[in-house]
Amino acid sequence: MFSTSPGVPPDQLADALADGPFSRALTLAIDRRGLGLDRVRDRLAAAGAAVSTTTLSYWRTGRTTPGRARSRAAVRILEQVLDLPPDSLTGLLDRDPGPPPVPVVRWERLWGTRNPVLRVLSSFEADERSALVVVSLHEAVHVGADRRLDRLEVREVLRATEDDTQVRLVTAYGAGPGCPPRLARTRYCSPGRTETLADEGYTVSELVLGRGLDRGETAIAEYEFEFADDRPEPFYERRFRNAVHEHLMELHFPAGDEPRSCHAYRLDSPGGPETAVAELPVTAGLPAHVVSTAVTPGILGARWRWDAT
Repeated sequence: MFSTSPGVPPDQLADALADGPFSRALTLAIDRRGLGLDRVRDRLAAAGAAVSTTTLSYWRTGRTTPGRARSRAAVRILEQVLDLPPDSLTGLLDRDPGPPPVPVVRWERLWGTRNPVLRVLSSFEADERSALVVVSLHEAVHVGADRRLDRLEVREVLRATEDDTQVRLVTAYGAGPGCPPRLARTRYCSPGRTETLADEGYTVSELVLGRGLDRGETAIAEYEFEFADDRPEPFYERRFRNAVHEHLMELHFPAGDEPRSCHAYRLDSPGGPETAVAELPVTAGLPAHVVSTAVTPGILGARWRWDAT
């Protein structure tokens, strides 16, 4: 048996090691030893296991669970560092299935069964299936003085649903054939493989995060597309494969040439009826915007018009 400090009753730690969850057992074991996370990290490093204090904190709170082989190897060393019986923590991991998978709809649901972009999307996922889902998405659509789409600025909060996840796949499309948008800027990530369907006006690109995320970890990614449309396209749509906590869409129009009307809508699939239609106020000098919460998979869009009809 192991000894405990006065602040951690022996039966409390023993019960946690027997019944879990892993996060509680780890917390009690660290508290029993009276170690700060910095000291735990240093002792792991001395034994050849590199684990950051952030990751240790996530394990303690249950925000993430060790799943990769090297993470589980670190937990075995952690058992020694914390003077625990062998397999006491790793055994809890074997019994913990982790969070349920996040439902993700098929690309066909969002783009239609005959859209040529499906081939490209499928080829990306065949090479490296993305396990990053969107938690929150803020985007700003800028319309130029010629009433054409000018640029799209996006800021996303992403969560990993599997260990060692690093790639987010994004798609942008122009007003017509021969006008694919260009990925112009990234922040907190870098461009990976990119394919352009010039004739159809699509650009598909990987965004590679600065490091691989463990399951449950989050990251921020920012990116910007520039449009090369040859004609005005008075609408914009965003496709969601998974449920999203929050979505903010800003619409920036030319000063002094704001449209007469603008409305937001939802589609469950391309060509489907518009639902949740809402008028958006258009005020000179201010972006029109719509905030959506608890967004389910589907398409959220906005349309605007300059004429009175």
